[in-house]
Amino acid sequence: MEEKIRQSITAITEEANGEEALKMLYMSAYFVPAKNMHLDMFLGLFDDNDEDLDAAIQLLQKKSLIESHNKQAFLVKKNVQNEIRTFLKQNGKEENVLTEAIYLLTFHLLKDEIHPNYVDHALFLLTYVREYDELTEISVNLPSLIVTALSKQNRLGEAYTFGEMALEFLEKTVGESHAATLSLQHNLAVVLDARGQYAKAIKVLQELNKKDFKYSTTGEVTKSLILYAKTLFELSKYEDALRLYQIILGERTLDCKIALDSEISTAWHDYALLLSDMGRHSEAMDILQDVLSQRKKVLSPDNQYGLSTKRSMASVLQSQGKYIQAMKHLQEVFHESTKIYGEYYPGTLQAERDIGTLLLHKGDHKKALKKLEKVEKKFQKIFAESHPDILCTRANIVGALIHLKKYDRALQIAEDVYEAYKKIFGETHKETLQAKFNIGNIFLKQGKLEGAEHMLQDVYRGYHDIFGPEHHKTVEMKDTLDILAVHKKYFPERRILHAAAQKGDLNKIVSLIQNGENVNEADSEGRTPLHYAASNGHINVAKYLLMMGAMYNAGDFRKATPYQLASDEHMKDLLILIHELFKGVKSGTLINIAGHTELINTRDKNGYSLLHSAVYHSHKLVVQQLLDAGADPKSISLKGNTPLHVASSKGNKEIAEILLQSVTGNKLSDLVNFKTAGGGNTALHVAAENNDRDMLKCLLMHGAIYDIQNKDGRHFNISRLFYAHVGCIIVRFKIDEILNLLPVTDYKNLSNFFLPKMLHCGCFLSGNDLDQLQLQSCHELYENDKTAQCKIYSFYPY
Repeated sequence: MEEKIRQSITAITEEANGEEALKMLYMSAYFVPAKNMHLDMFLGLFDDNDEDLDAAIQLLQKKSLIESHNKQAFLVKKNVQNEIRTFLKQNGKEENVLTEAIYLLTFHLLKDEIHPNYVDHALFLLTYVREYDELTEISVNLPSLIVTALSKQNRLGEAYTFGEMALEFLEKTVGESHAATLSLQHNLAVVLDARGQYAKAIKVLQELNKKDFKYSTTGEVTKSLILYAKTLFELSKYEDALRLYQIILGERTLDCKIALDSEISTAWHDYALLLSDMGRHSEAMDILQDVLSQRKKVLSPDNQYGLSTKRSMASVLQSQGKYIQAMKHLQEVFHESTKIYGEYYPGTLQAERDIGTLLLHKGDHKKALKKLEKVEKKFQKIFAESHPDILCTRANIVGALIHLKKYDRALQIAEDVYEAYKKIFGETHKETLQAKFNIGNIFLKQGKLEGAEHMLQDVYRGYHDIFGPEHHKTVEMKDTLDILAVHKKYFPERRILHAAAQKGDLNKIVSLIQNGENVNEADSEGRTPLHYAASNGHINVAKYLLMMGAMYNAGDFRKATPYQLASDEHMKDLLILIHELFKGVKSGTLINIAGHTELINTRDKNGYSLLHSAVYHSHKLVVQQLLDAGADPKSISLKGNTPLHVASSKGNKEIAEILLQSVTGNKLSDLVNFKTAGGGNTALHVAAENNDRDMLKCLLMHGAIYDIQNKDGRHFNISRLFYAHVGCIIVRFKIDEILNLLPVTDYKNLSNFFLPKMLHCGCFLSGNDLDQLQLQSCHELYENDKTAQCKIYSFYPY
């Protein structure tokens, strides 16, 4: 194979366009294998001559060096890449090829719109640049460009993880005062801002401002301060943002020179929006009109800044209730943008969506819904389903559906939007909280008060943390919860289930529980529905409640249990039987549960099921017996713990395996990643807290999400596990992609599938540890797999 490739390379040098074809091939050897390499990337090598580029592609394809299935892209096989890299290194050409590849990707990453693969190729390229100190200076700007490109592609998690690692390297190599270091730190703050991590963004910006004043030019300082002000604005810290904007803008007046400075011009624009949010609409409108006027003087008529300014003016007018004027501005923007950029240009669609939103505010709900659904379909043709523009549009559709009382459809969309926002931005981002508020609002409309209260309490806590207790959103949410509490106190909705249990109305009870009523809800006396079923002798109702997870020995406010209130011997016998079942499980006795499967999910006063108890007391055979009989592995205690949480806390890997193997598919994912209601901890958090490496391995192999956060924003540190497990720290920005391809079922599968991909994406060691750990760590996972190949890269910044 090696000799054949060398012969092909020699033959190509003698062909027309051969030199350029080889340049393209050589650079491709350092890009992601088996991933499309778009021809546009290399067009500059051929002086933008498509015919010469096509000829070069045909030449390389003829020699079997590449694969091309269409006219837009080609692939290079991994084994071909390996041979080419070996050839280049042996002939002393590798450094020159890497230099050309750095310049090529830098050129493309500076563009506003690029293919997502370009970023992946840049990330992969940097794993080879590490071997040449001379290339550090020319590649020093790539990390910042990569972070920006990942952010534009909505890959915010990857952007931050990669950027954080790159920043640490740059500070060590070129210093904290280097322009590239400061630029990267600024871009990291932008990513944090986009993810809704405002407090963290402010901390980064405060550190950056100190460095800027020490090392940077006036322009760079101003740029950082503008972002700082914008972040304060988004946190609704209006007074702080106002003071900072006034410092930044100072005595500056809006003129042609300012309009040419995009940073300052944008600062004026955002300052106006801040004033509008503070209720100073007239001042805001005056500033926006000046911004628009000055931009028109210096920018071309089709400049998008002018159109975005008009949209902002419409927003201010809408806040003032001037709907006719606002609609006029939006329609102008929509028609101008359609004429200049086309109907599928994002700015055009955003203007059209604004029209739909304005219709919603005016009360034209049917027209608004029709308009918004039309916009959603257009967005879906140019963006992925998770794109923020699509989610924003769908959130507005939810609002229209709520007004039209189409609650079921509204709830379905609202839940999808909430899950998407949570995945992109996290649980505490303001957009995620707004989506959660929509769900709570729908529950209120449907009369599902318990569900509404749960959702709105989460929203209130989120608003309190983000905006503070005095912000109008926080205050409004607190008022809503207070009203809901009064409603629940004086109206009977929460006691319908108790009344049905008292009457023995089994059909009503089944319907209520299926619609979300809590089987263990306590009334004003602390009594659950089981108390009323027991005291009135409704044995069938009691059995159903116990089957649905009723707590058989819960005491009311006077400590009275259902057994103590039982009115007949049959009821008492039933409750004694349950007590004996729990007693047998605790002692590890193999119980005759097959004859009492309707009682298998009953719970004690702590919310522990029989399965919880068997797991807690480490009775493996009883655990298996209960699962075989139909015990629910996702039953939840009063503290929100599943049996898997209990197994993790006890460090019982064998029982954890039994629990995890009892479910498959989505049910497995739900179980292994289930969060407690209080702290939001998964079984992985528990294992990490206990430094239980074996349990961590077990959970990860069954699909545990390694960086899942609890309600404190804490997550398990993946590097600690894999330093012990693999002997190296994994480059984390690729782990999400790889873990999504799991689960694997045994250790050998893990080694065959997981490790090579992790290492190939950029696994690295600190320099001094490489020789010592390389063979040892690989041998641990590969001892039974002699065909596997493993390449561990020593540390490089990115």
